Amino acid sequence: MSATQAVARTFKRSLRLDFSQSDPVVAARNAFGVGLALVFGLLSGNPAIAVFAAVGAMFAAFADRPGSYRLRLARMSATSLAAGLAGGLSVLCAHSVPASLLLIAVLSFITGMALSLGLNVAQIGIAATAVAIVLNRFPMPPVDALGISAVVVAAGLVQSLLAIAGWPLHRHAPERAVLADLYDGLAARTRQAHPRMAAPGAGTLLDAARGTITGFGHGHGPSMQSYRGLLDEAERIRLEIMALAYCLERFGRVDRQEQRDAVHGLLGAAGTALDAVAQCLRKGTVFDPAPLRPVDAALANVEEVMANYPDSPTGRFAAMHGRALAGQLRACGRMATPGAVEGRVAEETARVGRVRLAVQAPLQVIRANLRWDSAIARHAIRLTVLVTATDGLARLLPGSDRGYWISLMVLLLLRPDFAATLHRTSARLAGTLVGLGIGTAAVYLAAPGGRVALVALVVVFVFGVRLAGAPNAFFMGTWTAAYLVALLDLAGSPAAQVVVPRMLDTLVAGVLAVAATVVWPAWERSYLPARIGELLAAYRHYLGVVANPATGKAELDSARSAARLARSNAQASLERTRGEPVAGRTTLDVGEGVLVQSHVLVQAVMIIDAARQSMHVENQPVEGLLGKLAPFVADCTAVLQSCEKAVAEGAPPRGVPQMREAYNQLKDALDAVGKGPGTVRQAVLDAADAITNALDTMVHLLRGQAKADTTNRR
Repeated sequence: MSATQAVARTFKRSLRLDFSQSDPVVAARNAFGVGLALVFGLLSGNPAIAVFAAVGAMFAAFADRPGSYRLRLARMSATSLAAGLAGGLSVLCAHSVPASLLLIAVLSFITGMALSLGLNVAQIGIAATAVAIVLNRFPMPPVDALGISAVVVAAGLVQSLLAIAGWPLHRHAPERAVLADLYDGLAARTRQAHPRMAAPGAGTLLDAARGTITGFGHGHGPSMQSYRGLLDEAERIRLEIMALAYCLERFGRVDRQEQRDAVHGLLGAAGTALDAVAQCLRKGTVFDPAPLRPVDAALANVEEVMANYPDSPTGRFAAMHGRALAGQLRACGRMATPGAVEGRVAEETARVGRVRLAVQAPLQVIRANLRWDSAIARHAIRLTVLVTATDGLARLLPGSDRGYWISLMVLLLLRPDFAATLHRTSARLAGTLVGLGIGTAAVYLAAPGGRVALVALVVVFVFGVRLAGAPNAFFMGTWTAAYLVALLDLAGSPAAQVVVPRMLDTLVAGVLAVAATVVWPAWERSYLPARIGELLAAYRHYLGVVANPATGKAELDSARSAARLARSNAQASLERTRGEPVAGRTTLDVGEGVLVQSHVLVQAVMIIDAARQSMHVENQPVEGLLGKLAPFVADCTAVLQSCEKAVAEGAPPRGVPQMREAYNQLKDALDAVGKGPGTVRQAVLDAADAITNALDTMVHLLRGQAKADTTNRR
């Protein structure tokens, strides 16, 4: 891909629509909160107070993201407090230009480094820095600074209370919603023609559910125990679906249509039962066990059909996993009602758990990123220099009372990598141009209605901002620009005087942000090998955990979660790499190839994981099977370690065992396995065959990369 094609692709992506994260209810609630802040501010007789309150409510609204009520309250309150504190300090420092610039520099650097802890934490820093940038033009006495800080915090806290207003009525609505989405996703997978070949999807839903149910600030009591149980069952159900999908694929290869139809019928009935669980959680109703009866009938049909093929190990494997799946669905039915009704049937003796911040881990993450070769550290330095420099230069230019706009746009547009910065800049520029036009026209038409009409416009535009959501940068930029036009007009800055300067300032900020990533780049292409290496290490650990007879449930859950996180990071890195206009096609091709083969690898490991879980359910010893598997897993571990090193160094893999020979030795060893593990023998062999092919292909790709790099250096 040429530089022009990469840039064109990024521009095109900035106009793509994605409303998967849009919620009209949340958007309406946030818009109401901003409108409420404006009304109270105007009733006080001071338009400036109204604007400050609207700013505080708006930044709190941006922190209104999915999660438990406790997490949502903590996140929004922290954003409000940070914005209020930074705003008050900015007003106090406004009498001294050096002190004001030092405050902006410190806040900018903290915001940049906070991105290493995730977008939610970085959002707190962005809110604090943005408020400080806007308010450092208004020097006031300490009492007034304290008042402004109090207004910003109060408006944000009111917005936070609106976000958790449903807590007394439905304490666990967020937990129920995220579990319902997870079970809907599992049901959708059962209905696919080739469930095993589908792209990873349930993993993302599992991570979202686990973060909400077991993450920071999670609740306690019988309802939460129900949600935790449903989460654990979903993890196992996912494995059983994968195991039965393997059976579908194998029956199709050997033309066993009757067996294939039986398994397909069981998956269809399971999908209906999963839908019922999802609806029970979503609507908060008692679970109706009727959808479980077709599952029992389908399971009976599977066992009857498989009994007609006593020589079919895959048939025995399918029956075993069918029984496990049916048992898990019955368990879900028992746990769904206590969680869905949130303790209304049996009084919930909830205890309020103490919220403990795990300070050590975040500090370690930040410390690990304080290096010159860290993309986060480079981003923090670029952000600090650009925001502080533009803020300082704006004070020297005419009209410096509004010169904060360039600094503010740099703060919002600059990202650690070139592709993300270009994407946000192009979307923001196009959106700002359209939004300024919409806002100006709307303000002109609403002029006869006075302040009431302007408040109504602000509410409508805030609804548009929140409905657009982060994935739709163009539309979010459009409604943000329109919102600011109406808000500034309400504060006494006529729309006609705002349009052209704001457009020019946004253009300048965008050019500076993109130029900064080019002058001192942190090309994602250079970090992609590390992400791929982390993915291979996570999959290697997952395989080792699955193959260890002593592994407990907690260690298995942790390994699965780490593998999903590593895959998400690698996919995101690959996507950012595609949008970079720099040379390095070999790195991109190898990254894509290794990612594809790693998907084949992990799907096969999941089959072994499912076999292990079902053998426990059937009270069959796993030690015999896993003992035979140990030499093969040791060779897989050696290959993956060699591939990790090869990815990091750009060198060919060295000392790689012959995986096909290892597979043949495993096949011979499994021939001697007894009746119990013999039920899963064919499935394990097929999984081992897929792992062998994936690793051999991976080694071939990495050797090709090393050869291409050597040729290019010559």
